[in-house]
Parts: sequence; structure tokens; C-alpha cells
Amino acid sequence: MSLLMIVLLSLTSQPLGQDSLDTDSVSVQGSLETIAYSADSLVFRPADGDLLLVGTVTVDYRDMTLRSDTVDYSSDDEVIVARGSSELMDRGESITGSGMIYNMSTRKGRILQAASEYDFGFYSGASITRVGRNEFNIVDARFTTCEDDTAHYHFYCPVMKVFPDDKAVARPVYLYVEDTPVFYFPYWVFPIRRGRQPGFTIPKFGQTSRDGRYLREMGYYFVFSDYADLWLHGDIMEKTRFVVAADERHRVRYLCDGSLRTEWRREFQNRRDRWMVFGRHLHDFPDGTTVRVQGEFLSDRSYLEETQQTPEDRMTGEVKSWISVNRYFGRVSFQAVLDRTSYLNTDPDSIPGETESVQEAPDIRISLPSAPLFRTPSDPARIRPWHSVYWNLNTHYLSRDVRMEESRAANSAFRLTSGLSASSRLWGWLSLSPSIKATGTVYDRDRMEEEYPWWLHGSATLTASTDIYGIFGGGLLGIDALRHTITPRVSLQWAPDRYFDGESTAPSDSAAARYYSFSDFALPSSSRTLGLSLLNTLEGKRSFRDQITRFDIASLNMSTSLDLEAEEEPLSPLTATLDLSPMEAVDLTGSGSWDFYDGEFTDLSLTSTLRLAGYDRTLLPDSGITDLGLPVRLNLSHFYRHGLQDSPSISKFRLNASLELTPGWSLEYSAYYDALGGSFISQNYTLRRDLHCWEAVFVRHISDVDSGFYFKINIVEVPDIKIEQHVSNF
Repeated sequence: MSLLMIVLLSLTSQPLGQDSLDTDSVSVQGSLETIAYSADSLVFRPADGDLLLVGTVTVDYRDMTLRSDTVDYSSDDEVIVARGSSELMDRGESITGSGMIYNMSTRKGRILQAASEYDFGFYSGASITRVGRNEFNIVDARFTTCEDDTAHYHFYCPVMKVFPDDKAVARPVYLYVEDTPVFYFPYWVFPIRRGRQPGFTIPKFGQTSRDGRYLREMGYYFVFSDYADLWLHGDIMEKTRFVVAADERHRVRYLCDGSLRTEWRREFQNRRDRWMVFGRHLHDFPDGTTVRVQGEFLSDRSYLEETQQTPEDRMTGEVKSWISVNRYFGRVSFQAVLDRTSYLNTDPDSIPGETESVQEAPDIRISLPSAPLFRTPSDPARIRPWHSVYWNLNTHYLSRDVRMEESRAANSAFRLTSGLSASSRLWGWLSLSPSIKATGTVYDRDRMEEEYPWWLHGSATLTASTDIYGIFGGGLLGIDALRHTITPRVSLQWAPDRYFDGESTAPSDSAAARYYSFSDFALPSSSRTLGLSLLNTLEGKRSFRDQITRFDIASLNMSTSLDLEAEEEPLSPLTATLDLSPMEAVDLTGSGSWDFYDGEFTDLSLTSTLRLAGYDRTLLPDSGITDLGLPVRLNLSHFYRHGLQDSPSISKFRLNASLELTPGWSLEYSAYYDALGGSFISQNYTLRRDLHCWEAVFVRHISDVDSGFYFKINIVEVPDIKIEQHVSNF
């Protein structure tokens, strides 16, 4: 809340020497200030220097404007009195009253029956008195966000002291719903500065079967500057624990952005202390260097599973900590990463050899993106095929440490990859893309514990493709034209069956016995593969007035490969993906793979989505959402995977729907359903009631992880003023 400065003249006035016209101005000798005024009539009394303005009076001084029925100025005591309906405007803000009085010598004033609108609320008082330069007293203060003539609720305070752009001190404070008092606060101090302000946060009350009654998020919010803040808060659970937490945020535009959350808890039953530290930071330096940091640390593996409020957080299976540095040196990109991942759901006692953590430090990559091998001439007539040849260079160094319950695997390697690629179009319809690549890798040791073994290997690829178009008229569903595109593609990949190890060439199939394979450090392998693919796309065009809209209707992509080295079953399974969007509200995606030799599917799945949107007052007329004339919105999706090769079938539905029962009542429902199991995985019911300036929400959530209900009623414009209750079995 902020009150208007009730200052009409902050100067020492001198008597006027002559009558004035309807619109005039006066220059005050002592302060060299100018006041402009206008009125239907003006009366000046030379004997005592008093001035009376009558009828549609307007007085302008600096950024303030006073409008009133009558304004009377007394030069003896330097008092200005406005009578009748009065309005004072200052820097775009307005305050009205039945009368105003201001003493220029003491710089004190009063407004009678004052009322004002500020930001999202309406304020009024029997009188507002200025007692200091930045201090006001308000008698019978009232505040509400309800714009109706008879407010549905308001806050009332008999006496309030206001320090503009700082704070307001009120005692006591009553909350009225219509004419009935429902809450009482003996003393309240609240900030009225614009933007983020420090202060106490309103806690949440509730009850769960596990924790009993609780008080959450009780704390204090600190604002250090426009770029950093801190929230210290705590939770008290009647049966289980006491929690202290700190949430810090910092952000400087174009420079840095980050946050830090720390949490410590004391559990009553086992007297156990547990903690969590999660933080992140992004920093952009002026020279183009970018540094990113993330840290996630827990006192024990079960911390998130046993402490977090949402099912998604409780099911988190890993924590990651890393730091990365990125920088461009001209066209060369540099990236260095230190990364550690700890897995929380491991059970080494029941699963031998299960990974507990993976550390990659350092992970360094230096890349030179594709660039022309030969300078392209400026004259197009001089361009030759070799001008389309590009080359690239990539390096990667990785030191990796994998820890298991009773073992550890530590490896390091450096890889250099360079290649040439080109593209050309023959006869105007055939695209050819040849490429060759050489890869060299050196390790810290091999399986025989020899230091710095290395190998060199190469490969080549030739790809040919073309596009076949067919355009024909539409006429269905408002489609003006259809375009069918067929894109056949053939690729031949070749890699020799031998690699060079520094002394001689060795068969590729012997590399696994000597070298380690980890992360993306693959071993040299022989390859003579012919890849075949066929892509079909169907696009539509719809015109409305001067606008043309193009959209995808369907696409079908089929692919397989032929291993030219294999003596048996050289063909890989035929894979196909079908995407259908027959209308804006429907999407279908099917995928599958077919084994030529077994004559059966090895994978088959279908995903379908239906979206319906009825009338919504918040949507713009040109939003593109289908108007069904019904106050309903629905999103239904289904995923089905057929059980093949001893894998079970899966059939699950997800539903999100909302229904506007009346302008004041709405119902939302979401569900996750296992069709084959015949049971719901989770359900949520949300009932909302719009009470004009209040909002009531009731949520019922049901799942195997957590079930309960949540109720809240709050002021729409001041959501922190609320009553809420949460009961769950977690």
C-alpha cells in the first residue's frame, strides 16, 4: 500500500498584488516556484492577501494537480483549504476526498473521507493527516481489492501510520467478509515499497497421517539488491521432524544467473540429522567464455525418496554435480567438463556389479566445424565440383572412473577424428554426398597393462537420394491442394577389416581383446553396409483471404540395411514410422520393426492424441483453437506397445480435462490409467470456485505413492492471504 503525498505547495507564499484572469499563474518570490491555476471565478482580497477560487478549480504545481469545487488560500497562516468534491493527482496516482487542508509553513495537511486506487487495491480513510515530510496518520483505514460498490471483503484498521515507499504500521487489523469480522491481528507491519520487499512469509498449515499437524515455510525474506535475495524458512512437523532451509537466488542480466538451496532436518524418532545442498550457477564473461556449475549433494541415498513433497522428486534416481567451461577461439570451439553422477536406487546386495557412481574428470572436446577445403571463387562460372569439398576436425579426451560395490574401472583415452565431405547434384535431380573419415585413438593402457597403446582406422560413405513430387487438388476439409513427396535414399558405408596399431595392421575383430571400450570411445570395426530408406510425406495447403497456411498431414519413413559381409541373414529388420495429423485435434504415431527371416514383428507401438477445446473466454478470436460451443477442454492420449519376444504388452491412457460448469465454478480432472492392469495409477480432481475477489480450490489426489486432499481459499490479487489445509498419507 502507498499513500499520495498530500502536498499542494512546498514554498513560502507572498500576497498577490493584483486580480487574476480565469487561467493565470503566480511566481512566488521566496522560492522562485510557479503555480498555475484556473477557475470559473476568482476573488482576491488585497487587504489580507487571501485568494478564493470558485467553480471547477484546477491548481497545478510541479507534478501535482488539485481539482476541487472551491479552493481558499489564507496568506496570514499560509493555509490552503479545498472544499467539496476534491481530487489530488501526483505522478499518475489519484486520491479523492470530501475536503482537503494543507499548512504550507508546517508542511502538514489532512484529507477528509479520502479514497484512492493503488496498483491492485482500493484504499479509504475517514481522514489522512500528514504529520511529517514522509509520515502520515490514517484514521479508520480500509483496504480491499474488490471493485464492487459494496466490497465482498475488506481490511479495517482504526489507526495506521504510513511511511510512503517504505512501510505501514497498523494496530489492530481486522479482516471483514462483507460486514462480519473473521480474523484479528493485534499488530501488523507490512512493506509498501514497489517490487520485491523483505519481510516475514506467511506459513502453510496442514496435517498428514505421517507427520501429524504441521507448519511449513515459516520464515523471513531478505532482499539484498535488485540482483540477489535470500529466503530463510523452516518447517515444524508434530510427529516427525524439524527443518531449517535457505533458498538463495542471484541474477544479473547478460552476466550470471544461479540459485542455492540448503536444507537441514532433525528427525525426532531416530534423532537423525540429514541435509541436502543443491546449487547451480551460470556465468557469461565478456570475452565469450561461459562457465556453468551444478552441485547436488545429499547426506544419504534415501534422502529424496523419504523427504520430498511431490512424487516426481521422490522418484529421482540420480544426483549430478558438474562444472563446464565453453569458449570459442575464432571458429574453434573448446569445452571442458568435470562431471560426477551418483545413482540413488542401486541395491548392490541384490544386484551384483551394479554401478554406484560415474565420474568423468576431465572431459575435454575441441572441434573445428566443417569448412571449405578450397576457397570458393566469387564468380559462379568458375565454381568447380571440388569447391563443394569440406573438412572438419574433432578431438576428445576423457578420463572416466566407474565405481561399483566391490570393484572399480578407471580409463582414459584421447581421440582425434578428421574427415572430408562433399555434395553435388547430377542432372538436376540426383544428390550425391560422398565422405571419408579417419579416426585415431590412444589409451592410458590396454588390457595387458601396456602404456599408451593406439590405433588408426578409417571409413567411407556414399549417399545418393532424390525427390519425386506430385501435386493434386484438394477439396476435402477445406484443403486447397496436396503435395506428395517421395524421397528414396541409398547409402553405402565401407570400413576396412583391419586397423593400424603403430607396428602393423591387425584384424578389426581382435581389437576388443586388447583395447577398452567405454563412453563414446568405440573400437575399430569392419563394415560393408548398404542402407535403404524410403520417405513419403503428404503436405496440405489452405488459403484464407490473403494468408496461405502449409501443414503436414502424414509421413511414412521405412528403412533397412544389408550387411554385405554377413553370410547369414544379411538384412536387418525393416523399421517403419508413421505420423498422421488428419486434423488439428488428432495426432497418431505408429512405429514397428519386421524381421524378414522370422516373419514376425520385433517391435510394434502406437501413440494417439486427441485434443478438444470448447469455448474459453480467455482465448483470442484468432487463437486457432477449435470452438465447440461447449465450456470444455480435453486432452486424451493413449500409448500401446504390443508384447513381443517375452516382453509384456503395455496399454496406458492419460487424460486431462476441464469443464466450466458456470462462470464461477470449474472442474478439472486428470488420470493415468493402466488398461491391461485395470487400475488407475493416479487421479486428481480439482474443483475451483471464483468468488469474485476470492478464489477457492479443492484438490483430491489419489495414487499408490501419495493420496490425500488439499483445500485453499485466498484473495485473488493477494494470494499470500489465504487459508489452506493439506492432508495426505505421506
